Amino acid sequence: MEATLEQFKNKFNVSRETIEKIAIYKDFILESNKKFNLIGKSTEKDLFIRHFADSAQLYGHFKNTDHLFDFGSGAGFPGMIIKLISDDHNQKINVYLVDKSKKKCDFLFELANKLNIKIIILNNLVSDIKVPKNSSVTSRAFKSLINTFDEMKKNIKNVSQFILLKGKSYQKEIDEALLKYEFKCEKFKSITSNEGKILKIKEVNIIQSKVVNA
Repeated sequence: MEATLEQFKNKFNVSRETIEKIAIYKDFILESNKKFNLIGKSTEKDLFIRHFADSAQLYGHFKNTDHLFDFGSGAGFPGMIIKLISDDHNQKINVYLVDKSKKKCDFLFELANKLNIKIIILNNLVSDIKVPKNSSVTSRAFKSLINTFDEMKKNIKNVSQFILLKGKSYQKEIDEALLKYEFKCEKFKSITSNEGKILKIKEVNIIQSKVVNA
C-alpha cells in the first residue's frame, strides 16, 4: 500500500475496502484532470493533503445529520469523501453533490459508479434546489459566506448547520455576513492549513430592517 494511503487509513480510521476506493478515486481524478479542470494542476502532487485529508477532517461534524449538501462539489470534495467515511462507519447520511457544471456532474456520476456508492448528484444552481429539514451544508472553494446565505434564503430554516472550509480571509467573510445575517459561529483549526479555519455556523437568520417613526 502507498504510504499516503496508509497514512489516510490510520488518520481517519477507515477499512482497507474504503482505502481501495480512495485509491480508485485518486487514479480517476488524475486521469480526468488531463481533460477537465477538476483540481488545480499544482495540487496534483499533494492530492491527499490538499483534497482528501482536507475533506476528511470535516467528517466528525456531521454525526447527527440526515442530509448533507455539498455546494460547488466539483471533483467531489468534500462530499464524496465524507460519504465514503460515513458508509465505512455505518452512518447513514443522504449526501447530495451540487454543481452547476454538467461536465463535473458527469465526472461525479462516473466516479460514483466506479466506487459503487449511493450518492445524489444534482446539476443545479444552489438557489434552485430544495433542502429538507435537518440538513447540513458544506463546501470548500465555493462562494463567500454572505453569498452562500443569499443563495440559501428560501431554505435557510431547514439548514441545521453550515460546516465550511475557509481560507485566510475567513474573518473578513464572517464580518461581512454579520451585516446582513445573525448567526452563531464556532471556529476550528484546520489540519491542512495554518491560515484557514473550519467554520461551524448555526441559527442563521436575516436581520430584519427596523422602521423608525419620525
